[in-house]
Amino acid sequence: MIHLIEPIKMAVIENVAYSVKDVSEKLFGGFCDCGGRMLQKFWLNLEGMRVLFSECEKCWKNHAYVFNSTKFLRKEEVRVIRKGEILDYLKNFLTELEVEALLNKAQNRAYKPQHLARVKKKLSDMNLPLEEILSLLK
Repeated sequence: MIHLIEPIKMAVIENVAYSVKDVSEKLFGGFCDCGGRMLQKFWLNLEGMRVLFSECEKCWKNHAYVFNSTKFLRKEEVRVIRKGEILDYLKNFLTELEVEALLNKAQNRAYKPQHLARVKKKLSDMNLPLEEILSLLK
């Protein structure tokens, strides 16, 4: 499953984050399982592939459509991570002590530098921007 961290416009595929590009117009982006019309939301160019993120007008589900240079490859469900869900999402990758250090740093409270250093390393390995994550947690 692909995760879309909407507030920072990043898609996480196989635990690596990539920046996505906004679609400026409301363009057709396929049909949803519910029968609704999908609208294009974001595009991602990724190593010879393009990924289209579309959102249903009717049920608000998100799907990713993966293409290579010439054809459609597959459709994947997308889990959208909103601002209020970012901490729960990060708990899948960080220990309790690391989450505590991250929250304390975001709220200008005392934290253990060694725990925050591990957070920085893990987020860096995932290509997630620490400063943007901190601003979401304030």
